[in-house]
Amino acid sequence: MIKSVFIVLIFLALTSCRLYKESYEMQGKAGDLGDAMEHCRAFLKYKLPNDTFIYMDAASSRETNEHFDIFFDLQDSDQEGYAQCRVNKRGLITFHAIREFRQKARSFN
Repeated sequence: MIKSVFIVLIFLALTSCRLYKESYEMQGKAGDLGDAMEHCRAFLKYKLPNDTFIYMDAASSRETNEHFDIFFDLQDSDQEGYAQCRVNKRGLITFHAIREFRQKARSFN
């Protein structure tokens, strides 16, 4: 009985460690538009399935006084879509949206 409880506790500890490691750090390097683009691209790579190609839409991406709006085109073997990511001037991702691209692996929330 004690051995079973011990195994369950180890399993729960490993599961909680795994969940903690899978969280993404929304705070990135604060700098220029290029830093914001790389931060958002890494975030999308984390969120989307591994077989997704992420293309930066540099022509649509822009900087305002308060934040950077970064846009991406997405593609995998059977669908296309786009994503938007907003990073404030301190390097924090404050908004993201993925459109016309079905969820296949990880949660988009």
